[in-house]
Order: sequence, then structure tokens, then C-alpha cells
Amino acid sequence: MKRFTPLALFVILLLWSGCSRSPATLEERARRTLAQTQGQILVPGLSKPVEVLRDNWGVPHIYAQTTGDLFFVQGFVAAQDRLFQMDLWRRTGAGELAEILGPSYVERDRFARLMRYRGDMQAEWSSYAPDAKAIVEAFVRGINAYIRHAGDRLPIEFQLLGARPGEWKSGDVLLRVGAIPMTGNAVSEVARAQLVARLGLEKATALLPPDPPTKVEVAKGLALEGIDVGVLKSFEEDTGPVRLDAKPGSNNWVVDGTMSATGKPLLANDPHRRVELPSLRYLAHLVGPGWNVIGAGEPTLPGVTVGHNERIAFGLTVVGIDQQDLYVEKIDPANSLRYQFQGGWREMQVEREKVRVKGRGEPVEVELKFTVHGPVVYEDAARRRAFALRWVGAEPGTAGYLAALSVNRAQNWKEFTAAMERWKVPSENMIYADLDGNIGWQVGGLTPIRKNWSGLLPVPGDGGYEWEGFLPPSELPNLYNPPQHYIATANHNILPKGYKYPLGYEWDPAFRFHRIDEVLKTGKKFTVEDFEKLQQDEASM
Repeated sequence: MKRFTPLALFVILLLWSGCSRSPATLEERARRTLAQTQGQILVPGLSKPVEVLRDNWGVPHIYAQTTGDLFFVQGFVAAQDRLFQMDLWRRTGAGELAEILGPSYVERDRFARLMRYRGDMQAEWSSYAPDAKAIVEAFVRGINAYIRHAGDRLPIEFQLLGARPGEWKSGDVLLRVGAIPMTGNAVSEVARAQLVARLGLEKATALLPPDPPTKVEVAKGLALEGIDVGVLKSFEEDTGPVRLDAKPGSNNWVVDGTMSATGKPLLANDPHRRVELPSLRYLAHLVGPGWNVIGAGEPTLPGVTVGHNERIAFGLTVVGIDQQDLYVEKIDPANSLRYQFQGGWREMQVEREKVRVKGRGEPVEVELKFTVHGPVVYEDAARRRAFALRWVGAEPGTAGYLAALSVNRAQNWKEFTAAMERWKVPSENMIYADLDGNIGWQVGGLTPIRKNWSGLLPVPGDGGYEWEGFLPPSELPNLYNPPQHYIATANHNILPKGYKYPLGYEWDPAFRFHRIDEVLKTGKKFTVEDFEKLQQDEASM
């Protein structure tokens, strides 16, 4: 391949031919906005030439001589392919949807702003990887470089909306609202409270049995009446787009060399997500100093979350650690901004922000309220109470998947488990295989310690139900080279027999795991094709 020498240059080769049919007018408009994916592009901001090869599936293979250039180009290439999706994601997390979609999105923007991380930024950045801040800064510079390079030749969605993509900041990669559906059970706490109020504790527990079994108790002095779907209506509406109604789930499994046709470990992962276009996942191959990793991540994040480097492979399924609690704050009848805590009254923290709205000359002011437990997601003035969400997203290092920057570079089991100590959100069963023939499983996720309640129902915010720190990552379940020669997880109850820490009480049914287990127990020497077939398996247990 010819080598190019000018600075600020990278090369993209396209390995497929264009469509030959006569396009419709809208298709013609859309095609005129497609990014240049072959030849040479001069891009200010690179220190050395970078090469990008597009394979038959459009996956970019990025070869860079510096780490900064590697992630600059990952951001640039992702924006070439997914700019409208990325801008929508950024606006969703930053609370800027109303600017392009109109007044009906003001409340959603307010909610997103409630969920922003407001803590120590040094602790935040250092939690993911020692060089996470530099990597993210390079990544967003690449996104912005593409936006400037595209100029008015923006994807057709921007043209139809009459909008432009916003400038990215490094903090946009840290936005939290997208992680809320994956961090716990606030929604099920409300559902359980409704059942208890209507049917009584015994029948409600029979309908929603905790797993493993534990005593469900209504907090002393807490009336469950009125805790219903209205409490979290905005919460649910504001944490996801319109989607096909299908429950996602994930499977992963790994066998060691005694069970594979090659005599080496074989790892499979199918992290199911709802059908969307474009896909949630974004595939990339990153090669640079200290980097040679390929796999699937998300277009708005540097690195990959499932895949392999030259030494190890890794794949995930959600564990479902309970990382949320809903607190019912008692409001002072004389002052709606005061709530009861530890025998006295405290003032809510109030922030006011302006939301730009499409079609309106002046921005709309929104009010954000916080108690000691977290953002106020609902106020019940008639009963003089407010509902505050405590969740791990308020802690440093809980931007979803970003700790993969450390996992991507692990070279062995010791480095892999050390990297998984940084993994806080979403909670994952991460399975592992390496070139030396080892296999393993490590749970990762920030785990609140609740000493006097289960987390299955809302609790009073009076100070009697507080988190007492977090479980040390070294105490989370793991396995290394187990005697059965394989490991599988499928969002089911993965708690080892005798495990003493209650990570959570709500799991997916185990039928997917049982089917995988049934197949792996057959004792055959498995091939890649066998695992592909199992991923598409239709057997019902």
C-alpha cells in the first residue's frame, strides 16, 4: 500500500462498489451528504499520518503512530458513519433535545440535567484509566474535526430538521442519563409498592418473589398509598426513545481448550439489544502504541466494550446489581423546599437552567431540585412528600462502559481483574479467555451496601435507610479455570452457593442459561460454527 507523508492526513480505502439503481429524489439528497470513505483527507489536528482501511462490512481498521491520533481518528470515523445518531445521543444526555425537536422535549431535557454528574472531576477521570481524560479529549476533537470538515454537507436528518450538530466537549462522553435503565430497580420498587398497597405484603411477595429469598418489609412509618406509576412517569418517559416492545437480554459463554476443536479457548457473546437503525453497537479495530483491539462499542465512546486484543478476549452480560434506591422525602408544610432528615429540616439544593427551544425566541427556565439523597424526580404536593433518586451515577467513575479503556489493554488474568475493579456501570458478567488457554469470569459493578433493608421497596428519607459505602470489587463473584471447563451467564441469578453479599434480588428467568448449559454439557469439541448455531438456537426449555 502506498504510504502518504503529509501531516494531518489519513487514508480510507473503500472495498465495495456503489449502488447502481436510479435513486429517488430523497435518496439522491441523502447520498450527496455521505462522508468521503476513500482516498485522502487532510485534517487539521493530527500529529502524524493515520491509515484507515474499510473492510467488506464497512468496519474501520485504524492504524496510528500515537495514542492521541488513534482516538482522534476513531472519533472522526465514527462521526463519518453515525453523526446524527451521535448528536441525538449527546443532546439526550446533555438535555438539549428541545433545541431541535421543540417544546414537548423540555421536561425530558430537565430530567437529563438532573442526572448529570456533579462530583470530583479528578476522581471521575482517574477511575476509568490513568490516561482516560487524554483519550476522551482526543476522541471528541476528532468528532468536532469531522463536523467542521463536513461543513454544510451534513447527513440528511439534519437537513430535514433544519438543525446543526452541536460542538462536543469531553464531558459529553461522561453523561449519565443513558445508564439509568441499567443501574437498578427504582421502577420495580414502585411496582412492588403498588402491589403491597393493593394486595398486602404476603400476596405481593408471592407475585414478585425476591431471588434469593429475603424478607420484604415496609419501612416503619411509610404509607405506600399514592406510590404508583405517576411517581416515575417522567423517569420512564425520559430515559429512552420509542422502541420496539421487546425485552433485551444477553448471553455469553466460554470453553477451555479441552472442549474446543482447536485445543484453545473459544468465547462467544451475544449482547442482545432492541432492534434499532442505526444499531446501538459500533465496530472498530484500533491499532496504535499499546493498542491492538477489535470489537463492538458504541459510536459515542472511545475503545470497544466486547471483543479481543492480541492476548485476551472478553464479552459481557448485564448482572443486574441493584444500584438505585427511591427515597420518600417528607416535606415541611410551611416550606416546600425543606425536607426532614435526621430529626431536623434541610433545605433542598435548587439549580435553575435555561433550555433553548425550537420555535421560541427565549429559552425556558427549568428548576432542578436535590436532596441529600439525589435528584428529586417527583413531587406529591397533596401528601407533602417528594421522591428522590439515589443511584450510583452520582459517584465518580460511573459513565457507562468507559472503564473498557482499561479492559481493552489487559494482557492476562491479573491485569484483566485489575481492570475490572474500575468497572462500575453497568454491572456486568465479564467472561475471559487468553492465548495461554485460561478462561474466567469476573463480575464488575459498583455495589451499594444496605445494612437494614433489602432495596426492594421505597424507603423514607429521614436518615434511617442510608448506604454504608460500597462492596470492595475484590468481593464480587469470579471464577478462573473452573473444573467443568466452561462458564456461561445469561442475566440469571449468578450468585455462587453460599455467597454472602446481596447484589440484588431481581434476575431474568434462567431458561437461556439452562439451554446453553445443556448444549455445553454434551461433551463435543466445539467449533466457531457450533457457537454461531447456539447463538441462533430456537429450542424452548
